[in-house]
Amino acid sequence: MTVKDSMEKAAHILKENKIESPVKEAGVLLAYVLKKDVSWLYAHPEHCPGHDELTEFDALVNKRSKRMPLQYITNSQEFMSLNFYVNRHCLVPRPETEILVGEALKWIKNCCRDRVRVLDIGAGSGAICVSIAWYSGKTIIDALDISKRALLVAEINAKKYHVDNRIKFINADFTQWENEEIYNIIVSNPPYIPRKEIETLMPEVRDYEPLAALDGGRDGLKFYRSLAPRIKKLMAPGGAAFVEVGMDQAEQVVNIFRENGLNTSVFKDLAGIDRIVRIFF
Repeated sequence: MTVKDSMEKAAHILKENKIESPVKEAGVLLAYVLKKDVSWLYAHPEHCPGHDELTEFDALVNKRSKRMPLQYITNSQEFMSLNFYVNRHCLVPRPETEILVGEALKWIKNCCRDRVRVLDIGAGSGAICVSIAWYSGKTIIDALDISKRALLVAEINAKKYHVDNRIKFINADFTQWENEEIYNIIVSNPPYIPRKEIETLMPEVRDYEPLAALDGGRDGLKFYRSLAPRIKKLMAPGGAAFVEVGMDQAEQVVNIFRENGLNTSVFKDLAGIDRIVRIFF
């Protein structure tokens, strides 16, 4: 069976199982198996993969047909032009979160002249803290997560990009954790899905991504209520916190922080949705 035949067969199977981009994903999976770029596949449609390669490809197509996220199958996700290792113990990094990282980096560049201490709450795969460390060499970061397994993933990514010497990984529940340092920048993509809505999420999210990284409590705002009264203890004067929020949550989150005497501003994602809240005082 040729590359062309294999991709057509896989795309048909994926389409039957309601995968949104079946042709594209068939190509990604076959390229992963063959250890080639997707462009190579289209340049060599008559190439015949070996028996073991076709067997592995069929197995991966079957996993994707059962709605396992493509990123967990290939253990890879691009974020901030970096290639992150991911698995089922951490949330798959989303493009929306790049807005958070970008705004934090702007603040670091424009408002922080000396060494910058950063706190990443809910580090997960390390996408946020590793990206900040990679793009700003003057940062020292404490990366906090309740999941030991997620932190192992974050450590892999930090070592991959040689920033592990500037990131301290802390296994702790933020609600129980007491800081020893104060921070110039606080960043977080916290759980913000209202608990009753989790069952309505896409199977890729609902059935595979870690519940602790999704469940924001009854109304999705549990984390923000925990963070708001602690900001002035955590953050140095002249600092800023950047938190991601869910759709239609920005106004409520802003009110939570303003009720605690804090200033805020909001940034939209590429879809025009209010997605990042900046907090400062």
